[in-house]
Amino acid sequence: MMAIRMWAWLLLLSVASVAVFTYGQVTVCFDTPSLWRVGLFPVIGLAGLLSVFLFPSFKHKRSVLLAIWIPAIVLRVLLLPAAVSDDVNRYLFEGQLVRSGVNPYAQTADAATLESYRDVYWQAMNHKDKPTAYPPLAELAFAAIGGIWYHPLAYKLVFILADLLTLGAVLQLLRRRGLSLAFSGFYALNPIVLLAYAAEAHFDSLMVAALMWALCVHQAGRQQLAVALASVATGVKWIALPFIPFFAGKRLVVGGLVALAVLLLPALYFKDSLGDLLQALFAFGGTRSFNGFFYELLLRGANFPRSLCSGIVMALFALVILWRWLWRDRASVECHLRWMLAALIVLSPTVHFWYLAWILPLVCLCPSLPWITFSLTGGIYFFVWPNAQGERGWSLDLWQQSVFWAPFVIACLYELWSTRGRIVLPVLRPADAVDAEVAVVIPTLNAAADLPRALASIRRQTVAVREVLVVDAGSSDATVQIASAASLPAQVLYSDRGRGLQIATGLEAAQADWVIVLHADAELAPNAVDCLLRAVEGNRDVLGGAMGQRFAEGNPELLPIELLNDLRAQFTRTAFGDQVQFFHREMAVRCALMPKQALMEDVESSWRTREQGGFLFLGLPCLVSHRKWNPQDWFKRFKLVMRLVSRYRWARMRSSADAEALSEQLYAEYYSVRK
Repeated sequence: MMAIRMWAWLLLLSVASVAVFTYGQVTVCFDTPSLWRVGLFPVIGLAGLLSVFLFPSFKHKRSVLLAIWIPAIVLRVLLLPAAVSDDVNRYLFEGQLVRSGVNPYAQTADAATLESYRDVYWQAMNHKDKPTAYPPLAELAFAAIGGIWYHPLAYKLVFILADLLTLGAVLQLLRRRGLSLAFSGFYALNPIVLLAYAAEAHFDSLMVAALMWALCVHQAGRQQLAVALASVATGVKWIALPFIPFFAGKRLVVGGLVALAVLLLPALYFKDSLGDLLQALFAFGGTRSFNGFFYELLLRGANFPRSLCSGIVMALFALVILWRWLWRDRASVECHLRWMLAALIVLSPTVHFWYLAWILPLVCLCPSLPWITFSLTGGIYFFVWPNAQGERGWSLDLWQQSVFWAPFVIACLYELWSTRGRIVLPVLRPADAVDAEVAVVIPTLNAAADLPRALASIRRQTVAVREVLVVDAGSSDATVQIASAASLPAQVLYSDRGRGLQIATGLEAAQADWVIVLHADAELAPNAVDCLLRAVEGNRDVLGGAMGQRFAEGNPELLPIELLNDLRAQFTRTAFGDQVQFFHREMAVRCALMPKQALMEDVESSWRTREQGGFLFLGLPCLVSHRKWNPQDWFKRFKLVMRLVSRYRWARMRSSADAEALSEQLYAEYYSVRK
């Protein structure tokens, strides 16, 4: 199975590499109208997405990091031949002005006073009649890069380096959070990121890198350095300004002074024309729009005047900031940034495809179906170039905008429906103790053949568990004797038959803060307990979740089962029991997260957890026996499981009582078929 997973992963990376290479060859001119750009985008996106979930298991941490960094760098190198955005011409021209001591804010690029500075990059520059809206630090960065090498490739290389710095920050944050490092692929292998920075060379990568490293140092307790880095991000792109107070926290005065110093120092270089900069910002944000979701609904759909549309979106964004500020002690800075960036993108009058790259590093830390959809649909953006060849000009048709935004909107509605709105206002658990403890509950019934391996995996944990509760339902073999003789803080409990009832019994009896539910035929990864505690630390909205699954041995046919299970757990917050579920004990008991039913207890408990808004998938694969998946009839079993889950889903949509009653019937059907 491991070899099959490796080959599948390598195949996907090869597909992504070929698609990226082809994209670089067909975009030797930035405004090429080739539909290859539209078609290659989802190929890269799908290959990158699947490679995250088919990431192989490696024995050494160094191998894991190499498997992340090498593909990320190779894909970016393959895009070096791609033509840069025409925005880079402005970076070059304005950087040249700054190096010559000319203030770029004092006049527009087509001013007669700047005629002596006109060159090939000025000729290719867009919107020469518009004033620049780039912050002072960005202008100084443009000047510095052009001073080293006055060529578009210099900017591309610097922005790729910043992009890779962001990847480094993502890996560090994932490690601290106890999440799978493979989740970094949501950023590293995403076509939005690849084309934004390695192909078109947008300077946004500088802002994102500063912002993500601000998050890293903030989590390390270096608050003022975090404020300084967030201020650097603001100095590169103004959109980061609202984030600074969240990094400052309770030390607003000190943080404000640090931010003021970082922002003022580069501004002093242009002190004579800062008023012109403010006017340019208003002109840029209030007089034009393109592909903005909510703004376009107001402007085109409701036929509101542009000034009113701008006022509405600004007011809504201010309300989002206020909401997150009032909740600043109830969630992490990372969570606040994610919500504010999401609001900024949805409410912005103009949304170019590379704007989506702002939020993607945070999507790695909290994978979200709505934002992942853009890695498949974002290529619709490139219809602007074929459209520009006709009378429509540089624009997107209504159907093209619909394809761009509709999957995102549908996914958002699904998340609101499936969580009953708790994704917005989650239930918060009590603050954990400084040294939170973990218990393991193992439901058993004639599990003597498998239980020793499950217990051994608990003994191998890098962080010891407080207790092991083996809840037996009347075994006739040596299960109870094996559990009683285990060299662990273990005790045996008894309950009636039915896995849900057994697990609920263990949850009620446990004394630890967190409970891992381990099936007797499964094994925990050696760092499972450590990763769990790191993942939930500081994230009080997490009430439960699942770790992940790998078949200990098996056939290639089982690889799709692993893939579908992880995709379902990640994007629908629905886990099966052999994916190793976990719960906050107090909240699980208080909210009755574990139903006392014979079958579908894993699915039902997942849904009850997500309906409180706090389901987390770690992406940490734990080994499970493959015996239930016979090579000769694995597909028959797959269809059986899907049919039973679907019937249970429909019953639960009617009522919880109908679903609970159906579970007894499904239990009899499931085990009669297995026999």
